[in-house]
Amino acid sequence: MTAELQRRSFSAMGTICTVAATAERRDAFLAVGALDAARAEVAVCERTLSRFDPGSDLSRLNRAAGDWVAVDSRLLEALAAALHGRTITHGRFDPTILPALTAAGYDRSFEQLTERVPAGLDDWRADARIDIDADAGRVRIEQGAAADLGGIGKGFSANRALEEMIAAWPALMGGLVDLGGDIAVWGSPPEGGHWRIDIADPREHENVLGTLEIPHGGVATSGRDTRRFGPRQQLHHLIDPATGGPAESGPLSVTVTASNATDAEVYATALGVTAVEDARELLAIRPDIAALLIPQVGDPLTIGRLPLARNRPTARALVNTEVGQFQWH
Repeated sequence: MTAELQRRSFSAMGTICTVAATAERRDAFLAVGALDAARAEVAVCERTLSRFDPGSDLSRLNRAAGDWVAVDSRLLEALAAALHGRTITHGRFDPTILPALTAAGYDRSFEQLTERVPAGLDDWRADARIDIDADAGRVRIEQGAAADLGGIGKGFSANRALEEMIAAWPALMGGLVDLGGDIAVWGSPPEGGHWRIDIADPREHENVLGTLEIPHGGVATSGRDTRRFGPRQQLHHLIDPATGGPAESGPLSVTVTASNATDAEVYATALGVTAVEDARELLAIRPDIAALLIPQVGDPLTIGRLPLARNRPTARALVNTEVGQFQWH
């Protein structure tokens, strides 16, 4: 029997998403069931974690800032991961930047943004307090603060969707979940070996900088080259927690590999607002994480053991910065 790739693409979380499973032809119906389970989990995560859905648990939490709010376990876990990310990146990643995002003009889903003038912030302060009572299933965010889980929410959801795919079909040969550039993989692609992901050059999108070879884990790409908004498209969504405004230092884009998509997203965001010359210091204590930074000008910078393939396979995935379109070709 020859293994094939069963895949489904759909819109969710403001981007194009793809779920894919490796299966023999005779098991195609089992693969489809696994893909349906993954897609269903993405939908539940979006209803729970999206700041653009007024009925989501995250939106309810933000509206009730200062009070305890009962929430779904997914939000509890995602917020715990986000707070851990804030600690390990020394505040370069911060889930409480939502007031800064909305002040910059990013107050609705990206496709609905208009060229509004940024409002600015009078008293910006990062590192707002979030209390989690896991036993009681409730959360409290500091009064006057608000949380956003845009990037890490996708990485977290990709991990969960992959777990649901495996749970639905434990004999799954291999699986991939791509939520707009936040990618989680497990097992093998149809031709065997490792999953292969091309990294597009944000300065010349037709150019491929390299091919990642991932046996399992996560990949995340963050950049300021695509999601631009405001007057003359001068603003981008990568907020520097230190200033409360779109980051001025940092690379044009960064791609990170890690043991899971959540950690990959945390460090992709953190490195996206970090001066290129300071990036190595941020990853010095994380030998399990590697990154490829693309500066505005100059040569790309590799940090850590980036799993670059030695040859170009005939079938691979292409990930574009931030819009993350998975294409098998």
